[in-house]
Amino acid sequence: MNSEMYISIKTFCKINRVDESFVQVLNEYDILTIEKQNKEAVVALEALPILEKMVRLHKELDINPEGLHAIHQLLQQIYTLEQEVELLQRKLRNLDFYR
Repeated sequence: MNSEMYISIKTFCKINRVDESFVQVLNEYDILTIEKQNKEAVVALEALPILEKMVRLHKELDINPEGLHAIHQLLQQIYTLEQEVELLQRKLRNLDFYR
């Protein structure tokens, strides 16, 4: 593992003033994946936007972990549908090109 690609949960929690147990709960709800690096819990930098979004929703709107899990699943469904729409639009453009 490359240490430049991860952030320590302790560091993230200190910067964002959130308990480490909150990040652990997000891991339990499969919202993000916690990995170990040199016996320290870390999160991949690519998961940082999701983690930051969940922290904001929790802090600003007081949404509990169950609600965050539901929101995360809905956001994933929206992303999947957007990708499908883009694919279908490309296919339609290709059909129009050949006419």
